[in-house]
Amino acid sequence: MLEFNENHQRKLLVTCQYVDEMLTEALWRIESRVEPSPLRKYITDATPAQINSLQQQMMELRQTMVIMLRENNIAIPDPEISALWAFRTALIEAADEVFELQTRLMTSYGPLSSEARKTMDDMAMRLMQQIETFTRVFDQITRPLPHGDH
Repeated sequence: MLEFNENHQRKLLVTCQYVDEMLTEALWRIESRVEPSPLRKYITDATPAQINSLQQQMMELRQTMVIMLRENNIAIPDPEISALWAFRTALIEAADEVFELQTRLMTSYGPLSSEARKTMDDMAMRLMQQIETFTRVFDQITRPLPHGDH
């Protein structure tokens, strides 16, 4: 029986998790379950038959990875990261990105006229306000209920 050390096992597990995450995100792009964004990069051009076929292949790949990990006594940890927490992190990262649109930072990309500076700062402020509102709504809908309220 082959024996892999802890580093080999960890690399195999992390690789399987990464492949699963990467292909799952790619499938989400194809399936377009979310309202399409006017800012999207991807065309939703897959037919239902293509989506079904890709979903089937994904399921088979996952089964193969799980079997392979189990055959080598590599434990698959339970999910431990909250999807809501990950979304909150994305809001923070979005705020950081928008913050960098301020003219005092944007001038590193090249000079801006005073009119362009004002427009850039106005756009940055509008986006920051919208993300702050989004964050407040997120915080409000995810706030734990007081004891006794359900």
